[in-house]
Amino acid sequence: MLPKVPVPTLDQTMAEYLRVLQPIVTPHQLERTRAIIKQFTAPNGLGVTLQQYLLDKQEAEDNWAYYYWLNDMYMDNPLPLPINSNPGMVLPPRKFTTVNDVARFAARLIDNLMIHKEMLDSGGLVQERANSREKGQPLCMAQYYRLLGSCRRPGEQRDSQYLPEKRSDEHVIIFCRNQMYCLPVKAGDRGRLTEDEIVSQLLYILDDAPCLTRKPPRIGILTAEPRPKWARDRQMLLLEEQNARNIELIEQALVQICVDEPIPLTFNARGFNGSPAGAHYCGGRDESNMAHEMIHGGGSEYNSGNRWFDKTMQLIVCNDGSWGLCYEHSPSEGIAVVQLLEGILKKIDETPNREENSSQNHLPPPERLEWIVRPEIEQRIREASRSVDKNIENLDFYVYRYKAFGKNFIKACQVSPDAFIQLALQLAYYKLYGHLVSTYESASTRRFLLGRVDCIRSASVEALEWSKAMCQGEGANVTLESDKEEDYGGEGSDAKKRDNLRELFRCAAARQTEVMVQNILGYGIDIHLLGLREASKEKEGTLHELFTDECYKIANCFLLSTSQVPAKSPIIRTTSHPQWHLHYVLRVCQQALSQHFEAHFTVFTIFISQLLSFLFFPKVACSTNSFMGYGPVTPHGYGASYNPHPNEIIFCISAFFSSDKTSASRFARSLQDSLDAMRDLLS
Repeated sequence: MLPKVPVPTLDQTMAEYLRVLQPIVTPHQLERTRAIIKQFTAPNGLGVTLQQYLLDKQEAEDNWAYYYWLNDMYMDNPLPLPINSNPGMVLPPRKFTTVNDVARFAARLIDNLMIHKEMLDSGGLVQERANSREKGQPLCMAQYYRLLGSCRRPGEQRDSQYLPEKRSDEHVIIFCRNQMYCLPVKAGDRGRLTEDEIVSQLLYILDDAPCLTRKPPRIGILTAEPRPKWARDRQMLLLEEQNARNIELIEQALVQICVDEPIPLTFNARGFNGSPAGAHYCGGRDESNMAHEMIHGGGSEYNSGNRWFDKTMQLIVCNDGSWGLCYEHSPSEGIAVVQLLEGILKKIDETPNREENSSQNHLPPPERLEWIVRPEIEQRIREASRSVDKNIENLDFYVYRYKAFGKNFIKACQVSPDAFIQLALQLAYYKLYGHLVSTYESASTRRFLLGRVDCIRSASVEALEWSKAMCQGEGANVTLESDKEEDYGGEGSDAKKRDNLRELFRCAAARQTEVMVQNILGYGIDIHLLGLREASKEKEGTLHELFTDECYKIANCFLLSTSQVPAKSPIIRTTSHPQWHLHYVLRVCQQALSQHFEAHFTVFTIFISQLLSFLFFPKVACSTNSFMGYGPVTPHGYGASYNPHPNEIIFCISAFFSSDKTSASRFARSLQDSLDAMRDLLS
């Protein structure tokens, strides 16, 4: 049913590439690259040969770009998985009062995952279709089948994947206090365990793990090392038959459940003065703290050894009620994981609580995995613990909720929420540093067979011109145009300036949307450039100058790595009114009553209708939204995921403390100022 990923024309990609470079490189660098491209695309240039190579590859393969992309993005990356690659997802905290509550919730997760797996095996997964831009096109569902039972394997040169195989028996691995247990959940001769039977098995583990007389080796912490180091450690472990069996059980497990202890309050957010409060709290732990736990576990003295970071899905349940996921990114994009977990959570919440019936002692207890640890491995565990702790201490992570408005207001302004937020990120960066940088935003290419993502490059010429105008053409740390104490409705020149800013914004938003559409329809430039680069190595044995050029390195150093991770949120009734309503209504009324009433009429009517709805039907988004975050992809860069909701936007902003150029809280403050300015501009 699905078409193959197209190969864009050489001229189209090179023209777009030059356009991408213009706002992030110097004129001299741009002219040099222009000359290289002219030589590369000439009739007798290498580009023509490489383009034909890709066209032949497209004809012969299901997806000519898949393994180029997979290896470049994941398999060839030697960095440790936690922080650098594996995202962490925080879901609404649960209320646990006893250990039985922990076991019951974990059992329901496992039970629903088994139901989902059986649905996949029976071919019952519903085909998804595009809901925008050529609506109705079928979407590739392959990545949904790679979530359960898969695992990444380290290699000294290149990693590989263990992908799930259909089998009559299934098991999960339970991690508790750095100890691992194999829990069979389905057997060919008796079917799968009931929920009560799983609860009984989990209670055995939760009772057994704290009572061990000997502290177990933190084998799992080795998986947090750089990939070549972990590959060598894994080979050393495999020399012992018992260890080899343990690793096989872990890699083939349907999923991994990690029962954690809370991490210290020192992981709470380092916000800025006046920063808004979060929504999730567990015993003093805030949302940033919980995100740290899901991303890396808190360090060797806490839960980082209670992980196997190669495993695609690690569900983490903490005894204080916080829970979430750490997932290895190479088999699937975030949307598949989010939809799976939110679907399971919905089913759990809709299932009535059953009477405690956990005395299912007819089953043999779960097998505790024992490891044979040579002195060399003991030494490597000590070294890995120091290395992991250092990396964790370096992560500057902040979950920031922008509460002044959400996607309802943005849509009322007739702007795509994603384009709006991307431009806010550009403005926030420009306000801090006085220039734009190479920016990555993932764009789904699931309209094509085995499609994953391409890159929307948000740092456009149009975004730069608008950011300059908003910051009055000055350098870093400047006052935004809308922060100035002046009434745009007063003088004609100010009204013209405002109209000009709006026009520049519309142009920037239109360009952002144009690039997004190019990508989702298979005509992005990054996958094509990657294919040409790899074809150059395969055909010529070396890289063409186009791919060693300084501009190519700048373009692929993503100092701002972003993605939208939409997650649904329930709606509840509340009597609390957001403070911005009062401030905003006074401001709009003041402007509307000025001599330029007509200019504010549209936003005034939008606001009044929203206010009346709010007063008479006081429903707001419940602050129990889930969110997903990750670390920066470069030492001096930022990570910025976002989840827009009707009346707020959740951002997960990350940086490294080792960089003297970045700060998560400072970027969040600049982002808040930028979003406020954009609200004022479009009001």
